[in-house]
Amino acid sequence: QCMEASPNIACANKCLFCWRLNTNPTMKEWKWDLDDPEKLVSDLIDQHKLLIKGSSGMSGVTPEGLEEAMQPKHCALSLVGEHIAYPKINEFVHHLHKHGLSSFLVNNGQFPEAIDKLDPVTQLYLSVDSPTRAK
Repeated sequence: QCMEASPNIACANKCLFCWRLNTNPTMKEWKWDLDDPEKLVSDLIDQHKLLIKGSSGMSGVTPEGLEEAMQPKHCALSLVGEHIAYPKINEFVHHLHKHGLSSFLVNNGQFPEAIDKLDPVTQLYLSVDSPTRAK
């Protein structure tokens, strides 16, 4: 009953160890148009349900399990990008909570001012990575 979302696909880094293949844009500040957070959340829920509905009839999928999966309870903001840099992250999280979804936000701590301004999320995961010390 968890869905994943990326309100921002850009990151401040191009880490060599990143599993995301470094194909997304890099950023230090927001420079794109802003999507409406309420519409984003509503569309995410709709798309999640379409994705889950597509698993109907697959081996091992029960009607009960399908129905349960159609009602997401959690949203992980963790796929790709630095979500805390999305200028409307507080509104986005508010709409997740308004829909009864918990919020799990992953970030790399490179925008401490945004963390200071962040309204409460259900769970905050801070990834503290660093380069290998040169010898």
